[in-house]
Amino acid sequence: MRSRLLIIHNAHAGLRQRQLLGEVRRHLENAGAAVRIEDAQTLEQDRDLARSAAESGAFDAVIAAGGDSTIRGVACGLIGSAMPLGIIPVGTGNVLAEEIALGRDPAALAATLLGGPGVPVRYGRADGTPFLMMAGAGFDAHVVEHLNLPWKRQVGKMAYSWPIIRQIVQKPKPFEVAIDNRTVRATWLVVTRVAHYGGSFVIAKDQQLSDDGFQAIVTTAESRQAFAAVLIAIARGHHAARRDVSIIPCTHVRLPGSPAIAVQLDGERFAPSPRELTLSDDRLTIIVPAASPLALNAPS
Repeated sequence: MRSRLLIIHNAHAGLRQRQLLGEVRRHLENAGAAVRIEDAQTLEQDRDLARSAAESGAFDAVIAAGGDSTIRGVACGLIGSAMPLGIIPVGTGNVLAEEIALGRDPAALAATLLGGPGVPVRYGRADGTPFLMMAGAGFDAHVVEHLNLPWKRQVGKMAYSWPIIRQIVQKPKPFEVAIDNRTVRATWLVVTRVAHYGGSFVIAKDQQLSDDGFQAIVTTAESRQAFAAVLIAIARGHHAARRDVSIIPCTHVRLPGSPAIAVQLDGERFAPSPRELTLSDDRLTIIVPAASPLALNAPS
């Protein structure tokens, strides 16, 4: 059992999220674990706290209590070490938590953090910068760019409504991208290590974190109406049947690296736009529920 835990908590989390964290902490301490909580304001603080914890030898695991951006920050600090990463999903989208079937029951979360299997997974790199789940070029990166973060903390996913509408009414701008040396034209690109997108939506049903590759979801819709139809199809899970959407397994993606093409990593705008998306050679260990598909499908 893991008994020495550092929890790195998103300091901007709301009251309900803090309540979940408090309940998980209570279950951990009732089970005999020593728990220390550190609040972090930025991705850099997430990374530095995690790195110091990994180097100290004082903890059995480092836990990210936040959304996908917080998780990426903590993961960046653990890469290169043997320290496992745990998750308490108190963010807005919680894509990674959805991917590993984590849930939000405090007792079950505590049990997973204490004794759940640790599964080593490869991660993505954008010009060397790590990301755990996905990189998006075009539409979703522009949405993130115009997101009102204080409003998001108050209303959650509803805060995305206006940036999404704002982007839909603008005509999509095509760009060229090389996917495993095959050049394609796109108006939106998502390169993903996971099946889920935006929470519970499934954008790449055959992709798993345990896979040694990405799936690139390429949208070629160039009219506003067609692009809106693509978004509706993704929400309904029908996008793979559209002629203006391609899903391409790959290991290497080359982007134009233009300032005009916005890019997001794990739900956070990344600038300047990277030129290459590749897969890591090393692995990061993630603590998952015993019944998680990631644990069940992990190589023995």
